[in-house]
Amino acid sequence: MSARRADIAYFAALAVSASVLVLFGFVQLRIDKLGVDDFSTAWAGSRALLIGADPYDVATWTDTVVRILPNPLLDTAVYAYPPWVALALLPFGALPVAAAGVLWSATGMAAALVAVRALLRAYLPGRPWVHASVGALVLTSAPAVVTLVLGQWPFMFVAMLAGIVLLLRVDRPVAAGLVAVAMLAKPPLFVFTAAALAVRALWPGNGAAGRPFLFIATAAGIATIALSWLIVPSWWPAYVIYVAAHQITIEPVTLQTLFVTLFGSNGGWLAPPVLLAMVAAGLKFHPLSDGWLPVWFALSSAGAVYSNTYDLLLLIVPMVLAAGALPTGRAAFVIVAGTVLLLPVMWYLHTIYVRGYAAGVALLVFVIIVAALWPQRREVGAVLTGSAT
Repeated sequence: MSARRADIAYFAALAVSASVLVLFGFVQLRIDKLGVDDFSTAWAGSRALLIGADPYDVATWTDTVVRILPNPLLDTAVYAYPPWVALALLPFGALPVAAAGVLWSATGMAAALVAVRALLRAYLPGRPWVHASVGALVLTSAPAVVTLVLGQWPFMFVAMLAGIVLLLRVDRPVAAGLVAVAMLAKPPLFVFTAAALAVRALWPGNGAAGRPFLFIATAAGIATIALSWLIVPSWWPAYVIYVAAHQITIEPVTLQTLFVTLFGSNGGWLAPPVLLAMVAAGLKFHPLSDGWLPVWFALSSAGAVYSNTYDLLLLIVPMVLAAGALPTGRAAFVIVAGTVLLLPVMWYLHTIYVRGYAAGVALLVFVIIVAALWPQRREVGAVLTGSAT
């Protein structure tokens, strides 16, 4: 009965959230931006491959984009993603850009909603208010709405992270390893996530699933890069020269940006020592403890070398995992604090200077998760291991 009430709360929150998206015009805004959103930039590479054009030819890329998009976003001199992204999106590239954008957003939202529901049922069963709060975050938090409007990746990434954890939980390391390949779409977001998963996989006593997961993830990742390189050899070094050069001109959501915003141009020097302190705190947790993955997942968002405001949606996964490992009072603290930060606080930051302060939200979520889990940092648990049932 409690599981049913939690499900009712989750779906009720989704219904209310969907109504908010419609009533406040976010759905219409998504429709208006079809073909001129961030997704169209990713779609363009797939369509170019299908029509026989080279996405990394600086001499022809502008003409190619103008030919395939009615209102092109010409931010980079070549395709803005590595070739494995273009190859993965080929089914979308076969569709008109507007139809592909609708399918992309619908698929991403559905995947995130299903994965988060499964995560809640596994780690926080029978808690209706938690299911409702997290459900609202998936659709109406500021990172979620920006993800929807721009056609960005975080819905897919939330589903990926949740999927990896859930698959490892039920001893399906091969499937989990294959899902982990999706991190290659935006590697800077998953540096500490990948490291934490690898350490946990190799740690003695992790069980039979650890090493197969790491082997499959590594082999599949290398094969993806190698095969993509063979199919589109022109991507290197054009991608590094023209895309990386553009990205360094964009103000990222990072600790350095936060400290420069707070303390002026000299404040950026604080970022390295703060990041080292965060890593040191993460290393205090036993790799087989229930706190290991939520702490390092949160660190991956807070300590990213390049991210954007919508990427903070990924914090939902470590919040749920952390709360699932905690007693009721501290679990409630994590969920309530995280909800406040991702909903009213992030929406408020969008009215002032969100890029400058958004990394502070990720940093606070990391601190909250570490503080809540700290008493259990050396306890080896079963909640996140393959032995859980």
